[in-house]
Amino acid sequence: MEADASVDMFSKVLEHQLLQTTKLVEEHLDSEIQKLDQMDEDELERLKEKRLQALRKAQQQKQEWLSKGHGEYREIPSERDFFQEVKESENVVCHFYRDSTFRCKILDRHLAILSKKHLETKFLKLNVEKAPFLC
Repeated sequence: MEADASVDMFSKVLEHQLLQTTKLVEEHLDSEIQKLDQMDEDELERLKEKRLQALRKAQQQKQEWLSKGHGEYREIPSERDFFQEVKESENVVCHFYRDSTFRCKILDRHLAILSKKHLETKFLKLNVEKAPFLC
């Protein structure tokens, strides 16, 4: 019986908390709707222009990343190229691999998939046998 009472008590407390949370979210949405209803044409135009500028900036950033080699997983031939590639990008993932290691081939496939999904990061691979001073 005590277990049933504690379950009932817990469910009532949970229900009360959910109801309070729902009311808060509803009040927030109502206030946002009221703000939008009170906006005049000039404010809406400024909001639209601000959003367009943000979209243009995001598109420019995407184009810049693509021009720097982001969005693809590629091999670099030497240590010198490694340093050049890393200098020109803020986010870089470099896989130092060996052809003889099977797990490196598995990681290669995963990094190739990730490189297409994360344009903000440059994905590279470098054979450790060609870069003895880095590895």
